[in-house]
Amino acid sequence: MFTNELLHDLHERGFVYQCTDANGLDKVFNSGKPVTFYVGCDPTAKSLHVGHLLWIRLVYKMKIAGHNPIVLLGGATAKIGDPSWKDKERSMLSADVVSENKAAIEKILHRILHCVENDVTYVDNDDWLSKLKYLEFLRDYGSIVSVNKMLTMDSVSQRLQRQQHLSFLEFNYMLLQAYDFLHLYNEYNCILEMGGADQWSNIISGVDFIRRIKNEDVFGLTMPLLTNANGVKMGKTVDGAVWLDADMMSPHDFWQYWRNVDDRDVTKLLKLFTDMPLDEISKYDDMVASPEINEAKIILADSVTEFVHSSDIVKNVHDMLSHTRTENVNIQKNATLDSVVLLCNLSTSMTQARKLIESGVIKVDDVTVTDIKTKIEKNCVLTCGKNKRFEILVDE
Repeated sequence: MFTNELLHDLHERGFVYQCTDANGLDKVFNSGKPVTFYVGCDPTAKSLHVGHLLWIRLVYKMKIAGHNPIVLLGGATAKIGDPSWKDKERSMLSADVVSENKAAIEKILHRILHCVENDVTYVDNDDWLSKLKYLEFLRDYGSIVSVNKMLTMDSVSQRLQRQQHLSFLEFNYMLLQAYDFLHLYNEYNCILEMGGADQWSNIISGVDFIRRIKNEDVFGLTMPLLTNANGVKMGKTVDGAVWLDADMMSPHDFWQYWRNVDDRDVTKLLKLFTDMPLDEISKYDDMVASPEINEAKIILADSVTEFVHSSDIVKNVHDMLSHTRTENVNIQKNATLDSVVLLCNLSTSMTQARKLIESGVIKVDDVTVTDIKTKIEKNCVLTCGKNKRFEILVDE
């Protein structure tokens, strides 16, 4: 798909989902000149979560390669709400809440991107969108945007097909995001917008917007949404979202989340969140339900936790784990949880094992399980309290 070394590596690692003009973008990157690009994020919560990690990682990799990232925090668009792929209109956020969220998210981004911090430009679209005069905006740009085309965009058309409410306020979102791209093109010579797959409609609208107004070619690129092997969005646990803010999710629990990912997802995640060479990662392709895959999960957990928090945090996690009793326990496939608890010598009888499970102190892959007849089908980590940890190895 790409001949450029960086773009080819990003594609091979799974960062690229769609591109408005792959050949054209390839030529731009092969020119040897730094490319100014942007990604946007509306501060609709107090923290970023695992779903945002893909674009943060992409900003990091692009900057290390010598390109110029702009991170746009949508202080204006957060007040409206992006309708893309949403079943209903977002709740309206006050200016104070948006401002608080923006400050908290900036703090997280500064921490994660500290090693390239001086080379990342942060902007807030409230600085220019709030100054727009409505009549002038309509006169200058209203005739350029086709409502017919907007209605064909999947993010809009599917919501209309479901006969779900789409307000005029939300309908403006696509146009405002296109104007963001135009503003960054004019001010910073930004020629590439990147975002998640759910932003495709908004991104191609911006590309078309600039082509019509400036008669110039710019580009759009989307990343796949981060999903697990079952097609479910990653970043959710029984206790809620996997936040990047240490106050909302402890670094230890964050590390455990990655340590306990599904075996089938390990190689995909290693490609995205580590700098391991691809040929080294490929050796884990056929190691599902093996001791080696558990080693790979630790590499993954260490890498992501160091990226989001720090190497000192990783050391603290390992120090904590070294004080935790860890044992390997072999079981037959589909053994019930009560029998596994008994095998781990956590109880002296089946009755006691069942009471222990029902009390809520047993976790399987960091998820509390209270159903005594839960079947264990694959390798997992069973914990009881903070200091008893078992690697459960399933015999096929």
